[in-house]
Amino acid sequence: MSDKVTEMSHAQAGMMLDLVLSQDGIHADLDAKALINLAEAAEVLGRSEDAARLLANIDTTDITATWEGLTQASILLRRDLEIGLNTLAELVAEIRSGDDHPLLAGALNLLSQAQAMTDDLDSALETQYESLAIKTSLGSLVGQSNAHHNLLQFAKQSDDLESALTHAKRIVELVRESGDREWEMSALADLAHLLACDEQFDLSEDNYRLSLDLAEEHEDMTAAVIGHWGIADLAMLRGDGQMAMEHYSQALASQIQTGQPAPPELLQRIAALTGDEGQ
Repeated sequence: MSDKVTEMSHAQAGMMLDLVLSQDGIHADLDAKALINLAEAAEVLGRSEDAARLLANIDTTDITATWEGLTQASILLRRDLEIGLNTLAELVAEIRSGDDHPLLAGALNLLSQAQAMTDDLDSALETQYESLAIKTSLGSLVGQSNAHHNLLQFAKQSDDLESALTHAKRIVELVRESGDREWEMSALADLAHLLACDEQFDLSEDNYRLSLDLAEEHEDMTAAVIGHWGIADLAMLRGDGQMAMEHYSQALASQIQTGQPAPPELLQRIAALTGDEGQ
């Protein structure tokens, strides 16, 4: 039955949910995979109470120490933090007994994020650094970049600017080495923002401009908005209203090209420079 649940459409999911939940108890032959997929379907259909009931019947020992098992645990984590965290911890312990290093790195990564969700940042950092060490030994540039990205988020969460800058710089180096130009574009903008927070304004502008060059290369208007806006804010800090207006205007033009409404904050900055505030 598990495979049928995995492949069913939304319409079929609704029928299956009605069938399963009409019984006095949940079918005994529904394993963890089937129950998680049904719970996901229930959420999509707006049946949150049914999703919770299904998840409450999961025997987490059915979740195997495989990539599929990690996927199931991550879904469970979003629905029930405590059960998901405990399940991941058990999977990590089981995976450690083997020699699948990529799988262990992935499991540790998920466990670290789960620990951070419970505000246990010390454990999250320790676990994520272990994952990073494995990815480094494997020579995985993407894996290392992802690990540093998570460590960057933890640093931001704890307002540790020095650590955040360290990880942001390393991400730029790694994604540049891997040749991922689009990721490099966003990483440069993130680094630029952190440099501005550290009052390294010249370096901040340099990185915003590098990000902007890549945004134009990839015709990414959203990234162009971020780049122009960042440069404009730095110009305002220097008292250069002319340059600020130039880049705020370009940010607005890029925003229009995205087809999305302009952020009120951007319009307010332009209005302040043109003297149109309150008009």
